[in-house]
Amino acid sequence: MLKSVEIKNKIVNIKNDMKALQEQGKLDEAHAKIELLNQARKELDLALKEEKEEFKNIVENGKEVGTSKADIDVNKVFNKLVMGKPVTEAEMAVYNIGSPGQVEHVPERGGYLVPEEQANTLKELRRTQIALKDYCNVVSVNTMSGKFPVATDQKGLLTNFEELTEIGQSEITFAQQSWEVKDYGDIIPVSNTLLEDTNLPLVEIIGSNFTQKSVNTENAEILKLLKTVKTKMTGKDYKDLVSALNVKLDPAIANTAVVVTNQSGFDYLDKLEDGNKRPLLTTDLTDSTKKLFKGKRVLVLTDEMLPQDAKKYPFYVGDLAEFANFYDRKGVEIARSTEAGFTKNATLLRVIERFDVKATDEEAVVYVTIPEPTVA
Repeated sequence: MLKSVEIKNKIVNIKNDMKALQEQGKLDEAHAKIELLNQARKELDLALKEEKEEFKNIVENGKEVGTSKADIDVNKVFNKLVMGKPVTEAEMAVYNIGSPGQVEHVPERGGYLVPEEQANTLKELRRTQIALKDYCNVVSVNTMSGKFPVATDQKGLLTNFEELTEIGQSEITFAQQSWEVKDYGDIIPVSNTLLEDTNLPLVEIIGSNFTQKSVNTENAEILKLLKTVKTKMTGKDYKDLVSALNVKLDPAIANTAVVVTNQSGFDYLDKLEDGNKRPLLTTDLTDSTKKLFKGKRVLVLTDEMLPQDAKKYPFYVGDLAEFANFYDRKGVEIARSTEAGFTKNATLLRVIERFDVKATDEEAVVYVTIPEPTVA
């Protein structure tokens, strides 16, 4: 395992500890771990830089310069494949191992899957966005369509029995949920002069552009599903959000709930104060850029992505992982075309991801609207 992966796991564990302490009201103990978290982040930055140096490739123009497979950089092989440059058998073998979600490349599709190391760049860029996918139940799939078993009855009770008597039998009811991933992509022109260097980090060039559109597309599809929630409340003020958590959701779901709203809804919550003039929203100690409402993380989308509902603030309150399955056909695929960008001396890179989203429990989320304050 790479050292960076170990440190990332360490960071996740520290954040989980801080969240647990914060939920228990042990704020001093949670604060004490902030320095530990910052130190781990510094260690991660250093490890990533060291690994980047270690994986430098010494393969040039498709010829191996007395090197073993262990010394071949899968990222450079990927760049050469996308650019149509020759590769050796050893390079192809390394690429097949290093690319996520497949054993062999798929030339008939005209594209190649981004290697895991470059895919991590996209993941890092995603972390700067509010991606609802990250809060859904992500199911990795390897085919374009299929069925997934979903339990439909989770409210049964155990049977009370006395010693030496037979335990009563019950059945778990399952439904077969069908899914079919679809292709979502973008065409990004890149200067041919820039692409002459096979060491060029393609994903870093197209990353920000593609990631923003990717997250927007995923969020739009998840929001379409959220409109199907069974419980809808027309509230009067923020207290109805509290009621949604306390009585409208199953306690187990409320325990892991988040609050999804838009910029205007967040602005409304962010201005609220309790009787002692303290803000109702608190800062998440694991991430100072995030806010909590009653200990639940607030996810803020743009007003354009999640518009006002007839001059009312929209709030989705619940557990998205219980609400929906996000079927992710792992891997981002990049293909190129030189002909289409001929007049601009550019190569057009087509970037594709494949996914589907299906609701599994429409009762795991409550939709609450709160009217905008009337201006006197």
